Amino acid sequence: MKKIVIQKYSLISADLFAVFLSYVLATFICNYLRGDNFHHVNLTHLSIIKIVNIIFMVILFWQKQLYFKRRPNWEEIRIISKLLLVMLLVNLPILYIRNGEGLTNSRLFIIFWLLLFVAVPIVRSICKLFLDNVGVWRRELFIVGVNENALNGYKMLSESNLLGYSVKGFVDSCYPHSEIKINDRVIPVLKLDELYQQPNSAEILICLEERRLPNHVKLINRLQQKFLSVMILPQIEGLPLYGMEVNHFFGSEQLLLRLENNLSSRFNRVVKLLFDYTMALLILPFFIIVIAMVSLLIFLEDRGTPFFVQPRIGKDGKLFHCIKFRTMHKNAEKMLAKWRDHQDPLYLEYVANNYKLINDPRVTRIGKFLRRTSLDELPQIINVLLATMSFVGPRPLLPDEVDEYPDGMFYYSQVRPGITGLWQISGRSRTSFKERGRLDGWYIKNWSLWYDIVITIKTIQVVLLRDGAY
Repeated sequence: MKKIVIQKYSLISADLFAVFLSYVLATFICNYLRGDNFHHVNLTHLSIIKIVNIIFMVILFWQKQLYFKRRPNWEEIRIISKLLLVMLLVNLPILYIRNGEGLTNSRLFIIFWLLLFVAVPIVRSICKLFLDNVGVWRRELFIVGVNENALNGYKMLSESNLLGYSVKGFVDSCYPHSEIKINDRVIPVLKLDELYQQPNSAEILICLEERRLPNHVKLINRLQQKFLSVMILPQIEGLPLYGMEVNHFFGSEQLLLRLENNLSSRFNRVVKLLFDYTMALLILPFFIIVIAMVSLLIFLEDRGTPFFVQPRIGKDGKLFHCIKFRTMHKNAEKMLAKWRDHQDPLYLEYVANNYKLINDPRVTRIGKFLRRTSLDELPQIINVLLATMSFVGPRPLLPDEVDEYPDGMFYYSQVRPGITGLWQISGRSRTSFKERGRLDGWYIKNWSLWYDIVITIKTIQVVLLRDGAY
């Protein structure tokens, strides 16, 4: 339990430091913009409002269990952003009610809050990584069950250092072996009696099959009494998860799950459309020069048109003209037809690899660069402005690919395809067609504005690292 206390107060300290850092940086920036001595920061001016704000932030974070519960990183950032937004809205009247120094200065106020939205998640992440390095961030986790659901749970909870779980063992009295090997790691498989001998500070993940779960209610209740926390991983693959509402009724043992189709709401569809136009209009001015330069380079290489317009499947299954930079030679279609007619090994590899080739001889020199950097998709901003594509959405399908996409077409046709999407940040060209359909379906079923923002941020990382592009 000592580790838990250290974890809590370390995160509180990290949040306070993030506030301090944001204030100092905001003051530096404001002084610099005014032409003052930006090396001077007045840290003695602590008004009652500032102190109340700091206390209010810690109370809000504590109430949302941000100092205790372990959540996926992007989910925690979403909660933090919502709480900071609430605080910002509460503080806005201060700009008009009070006149004075510090945060009541409008420029300082704006810069401080912008920095705070960035600083809090970053400083908290650094704090967690530091605690992990010194050995006080990890929590012991035991997984009850040895099945596919349990292995998925292991992968889900052990892949992130920020989440901070260390799987110490699986638990299944019926499992015939004393250990299980996952990748290069050998993990012990304990009997139930051995689990009760583990420290109370451990957490438990129940991954029993649904048919076995009702028979283990007493076991779950007993584990919940002994250990720090008990989690249950239900087998509900395929259901919409984001925004799922969990209801329980007074005096009843039943649980009600309420599912909603987020994109069936007209308000949400308008929000998504506004996000698309906002992103397109923000990006377009910065890349007009890039578009002009790339167009010139493509033309100079083989005197062909710089753009490649191809029919793709859009919303409601309707065809639209998808605009990209041309990355192949002018006779690329004839080359492909020749391979197909002669059953060339390159064509067989092309079909087997989701209609892509790692070293495609049809690709031009400038085309290779454009594909590695994903700049070939930049003209699709025009499609977004024409409302035939979204900024974030499923990968636009070719008409020939529809027959190979039967499971995902029901969801795919409900939205506009996107320049980027979950496929783009999940391996891209390395992702199988079946997995691509699953990712597209997951995105549509679980759509939220927050996920569009997360995918956009992750896309920048993927493009800079050139991950999965060829």
